[in-house]
Amino acid sequence: MTSLRAITRKRSVRKALVAFLGSALVALVLVLPFPLFRPLQDIAKRADRGVWDYFLRMTGGPKERQDIVLLGIDDPSLSGTDVDPQVVASDPILGMMTTRFPWDRSVWAAAIDKLSDAGAKLIVVDLLFSEETFPQSDLDLAEAIERHRGKVILASAFSESGVKDGSEMVYSLTEPIPELFGPGPEQTRCGYVNFNPDEDGVVRSVSYYTTLSAMNGRPHQDSEPVYSLAGEILRAMGKPVPEGRMEMRLALGTEEGAKSIYAPRGVRSIFIPNDWKQNYDNGRFFRDKIVVIGPTAPRFQDRHATIGGVITGPQLHLQALTCALEGAYVHPVDKEHAVWTWLLLLLSAVAAAVAWSAWVKRPIVSAFGAVGLAITVLVASYFIAAKALVLLAVVLVVGTFLAGWALAQSYDLVTEKLERGRLHREFRRFVSRDVADTLVRDPDLYRGVATGRRRRVVVLFSDVRGFTSRSEDSDPAELVAQLNEYLSRMVDIVFKHGGTLDKFIGDAVMAHWGALEEGDEADHARQAVEAAREMLEALDELNEKWSGEGREPFKIGVGLHLGEVLAGEIGSKERTEFGVIGDAVNLASRIEGMTKYFAVPLLVSGAVVDATEGSGKLRCVGRIRVKGRHEPVELYTLSRDRDLDERFAAALALFQKGEFTSAAEAFRELLREDPDDGAASRLAKWSADYEVEPPQSWDGTVIMDSK
Repeated sequence: MTSLRAITRKRSVRKALVAFLGSALVALVLVLPFPLFRPLQDIAKRADRGVWDYFLRMTGGPKERQDIVLLGIDDPSLSGTDVDPQVVASDPILGMMTTRFPWDRSVWAAAIDKLSDAGAKLIVVDLLFSEETFPQSDLDLAEAIERHRGKVILASAFSESGVKDGSEMVYSLTEPIPELFGPGPEQTRCGYVNFNPDEDGVVRSVSYYTTLSAMNGRPHQDSEPVYSLAGEILRAMGKPVPEGRMEMRLALGTEEGAKSIYAPRGVRSIFIPNDWKQNYDNGRFFRDKIVVIGPTAPRFQDRHATIGGVITGPQLHLQALTCALEGAYVHPVDKEHAVWTWLLLLLSAVAAAVAWSAWVKRPIVSAFGAVGLAITVLVASYFIAAKALVLLAVVLVVGTFLAGWALAQSYDLVTEKLERGRLHREFRRFVSRDVADTLVRDPDLYRGVATGRRRRVVVLFSDVRGFTSRSEDSDPAELVAQLNEYLSRMVDIVFKHGGTLDKFIGDAVMAHWGALEEGDEADHARQAVEAAREMLEALDELNEKWSGEGREPFKIGVGLHLGEVLAGEIGSKERTEFGVIGDAVNLASRIEGMTKYFAVPLLVSGAVVDATEGSGKLRCVGRIRVKGRHEPVELYTLSRDRDLDERFAAALALFQKGEFTSAAEAFRELLREDPDDGAASRLAKWSADYEVEPPQSWDGTVIMDSK
């Protein structure tokens, strides 16, 4: 066992080393900026991004603000088919809205007037008025903006100019026509509508201002930045405009995600008298609110993927505005501490992989524990995201840990299989095959059995007759070779029938069934009887072979008994072996010894026969009380044939009833027909002896005075 523990300890050290090397290698692959590693790094980033998106969806963002309204250019507004024709005919603006889009700019002039008169704080028109249309229509819109210039914000856009600077496209800023700006270029507010999605096409971040130089990849040279639509709204409200690129925490609905936030109201509805009265309380609904007018119908294709689902461009602007007003952003790790933070996380993952691989031996426990640790990291990261609004590289950490652990487990599985095979071969040289199997397959089970327990076990003893005298006259090398051949064959038979080789006692073999593992003692008894039968048959084959080689044959006696023993590892500190001890072992040895008295190759106790329910085709040869034991034991041997067995049983009944004269005659009659019946010969002699000197208090039990 000391050797096994040493082997296990060395394997644990090697396993920990593999975990360290594997996890460290994965960490380096995911961190080092080498082109070869880029595909794996991209996969890790996408996985991390997916986890972060899930965290942000689960933790949620700010609530939808009630002072922001979206008037959408939706399908009902574009179709106009569901409005009473008389209502349309009575209002020229509604009539203009029944024409093909884009509508006459007088519509937007009327909308600005109507919303401003209703008390709207800001009116944001998310449409590009970059080209002139009808002079009167453009003038109407310009005059409406002039009347409410402090409340109106128009849209601009960074557009590809079609000119390339090297391999990069050059951007230009597309703005409204000069008439809409008024006397001074700064009088009418304007903000760009562009959003830059991530590599996977999902918009997660917003920049509230930039410059044309920055858009074209050049250093900032413009004297004034260009503000986004949300950034310009913030300026108009007198709010600070966040700097840099900010990752948003979107406001999310309970079922439809971001789609239900700032759900658009049809812009046409503000011109329908009933809607204006019932839905907008004659305009009081818009008082002190920021009103955004923008395209929301699918035909405009102004839709953007977000972590909360696909939403329209105007909704995305309002989400960016809400994040700025509520400070709802993901907090990046401070650049000064970012490197140390990631390094600490990676070292923790490597250390966890090494520790877990080294300390936890059982594969199932290790697997469930590794998954549990990974889930713990995910849960901890979730709470950090929810409370501190910081997103940690979960996949980097979990991937590093799991990769190291998985490599260590793979190494362990391979080496364990190789080690088991080596240990198996080594142990089989010194212990019984099934002891070696149990020791290698399940060391914990073996240790539990080896500490000692009481078991009902079938014990087998076999012994070569006259071997001592033969050893004095035979060539030692030849005799040892013959004995080894015999023992090898006998042991193979024991193993074949599920037995455990306890030990060799010179030329004797001791084996047992039922000491190592749980099982049915009836099965153990049947296996032991079959093993004994096959041992005798195998000996006949060996004797025939040896006779052909000019070698003297062997004769053996086999004894079987079933009883309670103490099973466990027995020996000294220097050497131990698994074995069984107890009265049942001693009796099995005595039974084997009595095969010489009965001149039969096999004797089986009644306990074994009872366990097999008589299925072994054996015949009873009497009840014997061996020296040193008070309880007698019934003995059985191999049957001869049915007729002889019945006549033997009848003679034995006479013997046990004390009718010794009749019994002696009956046994002699059997011997005349079957001279090789050793049991009949022994009982005939005992009958004749008891006929002359009957034993006192006869109960049919023969008392043995010697061992």
